[in-house]
Amino acid sequence: MTDMLGSALSGLTAYQRALSTTSHNIANANTEGFSRQTVSLTSRTPEQRGPLTLGSGVQLSSVQRAYDQYAVTQQRSTTASYNQQQTIHSLSSRLDNLLSDSEQGLSPALSKFYDSIQAASTDPSSLAARRELLANGSTLAARFQGIESEFSGINEEINTRISASVNEVNGLSKRIAELNLTISRTVGQGGKPNDLLDQRDAAVLELNKIVRVSTLEQKDGSMSVFVGNGQPLVLGTQPNTLVVTSNRFDPTRAEVSFAGQGEISGALEGGTLGGAMAFRDDVLTPARNQLGLLANQMASAFNDQHKLGTDLRGDVGGDFFSIGAIEPRASSSNSGNATLSVEVSDSLNLTGDAYILRQTDTGWQLRNPASNQVISLTGTGTAGDPLTAQGFSVVVSGTAATNDEFLISPTGMSAKTITVAITDPAKIAAAGNDGTQGPGDNRNMLAMASIESKKILTNGSATLGDGVQGMLGKVAATTRSAQVGASAQETLLAQATARRDEVSGVNLDEEAANLLRFQQAYQASAQVASVANSLFQTMINAFR
Repeated sequence: MTDMLGSALSGLTAYQRALSTTSHNIANANTEGFSRQTVSLTSRTPEQRGPLTLGSGVQLSSVQRAYDQYAVTQQRSTTASYNQQQTIHSLSSRLDNLLSDSEQGLSPALSKFYDSIQAASTDPSSLAARRELLANGSTLAARFQGIESEFSGINEEINTRISASVNEVNGLSKRIAELNLTISRTVGQGGKPNDLLDQRDAAVLELNKIVRVSTLEQKDGSMSVFVGNGQPLVLGTQPNTLVVTSNRFDPTRAEVSFAGQGEISGALEGGTLGGAMAFRDDVLTPARNQLGLLANQMASAFNDQHKLGTDLRGDVGGDFFSIGAIEPRASSSNSGNATLSVEVSDSLNLTGDAYILRQTDTGWQLRNPASNQVISLTGTGTAGDPLTAQGFSVVVSGTAATNDEFLISPTGMSAKTITVAITDPAKIAAAGNDGTQGPGDNRNMLAMASIESKKILTNGSATLGDGVQGMLGKVAATTRSAQVGASAQETLLAQATARRDEVSGVNLDEEAANLLRFQQAYQASAQVASVANSLFQTMINAFR
């Protein structure tokens, strides 16, 4: 009877825990990231009674969470990819709408400017037509400035996003490190911290929404988390802190670094943070460069032609547009005292790209950071023999230390600083400059009008209109590509989530069946205990 009672009590204990696990599953049926837990029942070690081997009941050997590592890894990866594509699409759409706006875009202002040149050419002595030309020129310049201002605003927004994302990453890293500590202690005591493991997985998934990370589980149950090119974000119970730093050339450009260590911005990908930085590097910066190139080339072409004519007073024309000087930027890590003076030497050879000029052991080296291509340089950098490449020249003053670097953007300030240099309509040089001009002479004005069809961009390969449409086309293509990519990744994410939920999700019908099954087993065990007790009482009464 004691054997019978022991078996019954083991059943009561085992099925009570099984019922607790089932009720835990039901209570967390809608908890995000919860993994269904299952009980494993095994028979207790039997007892040997002479020639007989008698069973001694049941025991609950473990409570396991339903878990598929492959499905979880896929969910994390597609989460990072989807959030990156979605972020790029969202930001690119704004850029696309800004540039393609039928009223506020660049093309309408450029068309009105060309139209006013044509109108002025039909009556070059008309001050009204000349004023209209100056007004539309100022509108075009203001449009360049306005779009550049919008670009700058988007850049500031990206800086804010980077800062917020870094704070979120640091919070999640700290949370994972704290969970690692508790998990490793539980594992060390022989336990299975299923709920804590789910919470850690949920934190890692949240991390992948911000930036793509990889993980490595350790023998003690802790998990190390890596970001970028394998830089440790969490090592066991120790989180590493990310900080927002300024770009070494541009203080208005936020970068991501490890506290006390180097910058890792270029290695980050995936998630909203990776998407924002990819948009800035691959869409916003090229668009700003192209906008600056358009402003510079347009101003240079019109200024060159305007100087070949004469105005209503018979004076030779000057600059029609004005553009600010090129401002090279020294790296914050430079140790020398060198300064640069940069000027345009051949506007047709300008590309709109930015360059890094670096002092090496063997001399100056020019590199395009976008393509990582080394550009051929001529000259020594002195006033009489400036360094020359890609349509600009550089004069170096002072002494540069080895590895000192400078960022040179020949057209970077053009869209921001372009203005109309003429205020007096009579100063517009519409006439020719051969001594035969008169009030009705429109030869130079017609020559300025012909600039619309001249190929003045990128070494004479494209017109201004081509350049504008090329900029619009690149942004539109990126927007469409990101939209398609986001849609595809959303589908993959839904499939990965469904696969994970198929394995780990709670099925209430299944849990209801388990609840009934364990309840019946518990009641049966209780009945066995009652029978054992009754038999025991009968035996006691028989010996009174």
